[in-house]
Formats: sequence, C-alpha cells, structure tokens
Amino acid sequence: MFKIKIISVGSKTDKNLKELIDSYSKKISNQFNVDWINIKAEKKFDSTSKKKEYEAKKITAYIENSFVVAMDENGQLCDSKEFTNKMTGWIRNYPCITFIIGGADGLHKTLLDEANFILSLSRMTFPHQLVKLFLSEQLYRCSAILNNHPYHRE
Repeated sequence: MFKIKIISVGSKTDKNLKELIDSYSKKISNQFNVDWINIKAEKKFDSTSKKKEYEAKKITAYIENSFVVAMDENGQLCDSKEFTNKMTGWIRNYPCITFIIGGADGLHKTLLDEANFILSLSRMTFPHQLVKLFLSEQLYRCSAILNNHPYHRE
C-alpha cells in the first residue's frame, strides 16, 4: 500500500473537522496509508522568521525518502484530474509522498526551496485545519478517479 505523510503545524484540530478528515482518510485506507503528523505551533519567538525556521527544523525531521509537496498559496494550481495525474507519476517514482502544511505564518523559505513541488489549493489563504480537510478530500477524489468510482463527476 502506498504511503502518504501529511505534516502540519498548528493547534489541535477542531473535533468536527477531525471527523470529516478521518472520514476521508478511512475511505482511502484501502489504497493509501495516510500518516498524519501534527506539530504544535510555537508562540514564544521574537520574530516570525525565527519561528518559521524552528518549525521547519521540526518538519524536516519527519521527511525521509519521499517526494515532498509543500502547500502554499503561491504554488501551482491544479484541477482534480491534473492533481490525480501528478499523483500517479509521483506514486510510480517514489516510495512515499509527504505533504507539508505550514502554520499561521506559512512555511520557511528553505522548505519551499527544497520541496519537489509546491501546490496551491487557491490563491486565497486558508487556516491549516481547512487545508487538511481540503487535501484529504482531494486525496479521496484522486482515489475515486483512479478507481473509476462515480464520486468524481465531470
């Protein structure tokens, strides 16, 4: 089974959103093994730059031997079929895909520079909890497209 890691920085997920995220994760569990890694947001820093650098070090500790997708509003926009096509290529060529979702201040430049791909869900900025929900739904949609399931309609 293909492994997907989703690393996010932020506070504890709202229980209603967590239920939805868990629901999507369960629906794809026969195709993808999704590992959710939540890193607590830091609040004790004098500057945003130092905070993001510290969070980047914590995130990097969980990235190993995988294709890294950084989630950022300035990344590449894809529709669901384009995302599925990209996922198919990544799955063929890598043992794992790691998605990283920054905290309230975003991701440190080093993470963006070192990512294999930068993905945007929208040009709008969303809280990390909603990004987790949107990403989990798109992974389910990707699975549905790959399996010719009627969930995705065009």
